[in-house]
Amino acid sequence: MGYTALLIFAGLQAIPNSVYEAASIDGSKALNTFRRITLPLLRPVLVLVLVVTVIGSFQVFDTVAVTTAGGPVNATRVLQFYIYQRAFNEQDFGYGSALAVILFLILAVVAFIQMKFLRGNQSDLD
Repeated sequence: MGYTALLIFAGLQAIPNSVYEAASIDGSKALNTFRRITLPLLRPVLVLVLVVTVIGSFQVFDTVAVTTAGGPVNATRVLQFYIYQRAFNEQDFGYGSALAVILFLILAVVAFIQMKFLRGNQSDLD
């Protein structure tokens, strides 16, 4: 949460005050200014936060390994823990490596789709 807030705060600091001054001279209300100026100018930062958060949601290996070790009848076994079990407990390093590459490709495709459809590499400030 702190990292996300820090990124959004930095994005807000990057928006020039002249844009807000022009909006206030034009008679824009606060909600309209937020919706029409702040959110579009924050889009690249918000997309980055979304991508980092989605990738971070896949990092649950340590919680599962320490608390339940896959849980009763594999109820809490996640893909990362399954990769670990196959590679190190069952000594099947090839299969574990293949699963890790597949996980990487899935995350790369998800990040690419998010960046493409949300136009994360384009800024309305230019």
